[in-house]
Amino acid sequence: MKTLITLFFLLISLQMFSSPEDMYGMYDKDGKHREMTEKMEQIVVQHEQAEEKRQEKMGFILGISVLMGLVPFAYIGYMAIKERQWQTNQKGTVQALGIALLGGAVLFAFNYGLLYLRFIHTNAFYRFGPVVVGLIIIVGTIIMINKRT
Repeated sequence: MKTLITLFFLLISLQMFSSPEDMYGMYDKDGKHREMTEKMEQIVVQHEQAEEKRQEKMGFILGISVLMGLVPFAYIGYMAIKERQWQTNQKGTVQALGIALLGGAVLFAFNYGLLYLRFIHTNAFYRFGPVVVGLIIIVGTIIMINKRT
């Protein structure tokens, strides 16, 4: 019985000091397991780097789109303060700022979608980008014609 207990503790102590690679080394004579684990680690690192790069691009796209969307609101707000229109026409100033904010939201959505297609889905941009630009030109032309008549 003492021999079995001694043998058991001896085997446990050997396992505590051996690494998983040493244990696999007994069965992996040609190194295929080690090669596969190294390849898997490289794939994981590449995936993490690609995800970080994608997150950076998404942050850049979001930041540019927000800045572009705030331009109309900031410009109308600046003009209202500069010309002191908010003192004489408060309701008109609030309406103008509201319309500028809505226009900025539309501009944000357009810029975000266009930049998203351009930087993230480059193939989709080349398919849908010209179609979207063409539709915008057509809609803009129709609006301009209707304003003149």
